[in-house]
Amino acid sequence: MEIEEPEPQEEYVPGVAGGRNYMAKLCHLPDGPWYISVIHVESLPPLHDSDRTWPTRDEAVQAADKLVATLGH
Repeated sequence: MEIEEPEPQEEYVPGVAGGRNYMAKLCHLPDGPWYISVIHVESLPPLHDSDRTWPTRDEAVQAADKLVATLGH
């Protein structure tokens, strides 16, 4: 009998950084770290983050903000 892997929980978080609106898709497994699956930024192709993870949702949101803000520089 196979044990099924838990599905990642997904959460969409809107934001504005560097003058651009974005929607970040954050994911995490129960009791696991958060990671950025994809960020949709207005007028740009979707961004995919590296394999980095953060222990809390708030830290993942801050990382998404920083990633989008660096696009303007």
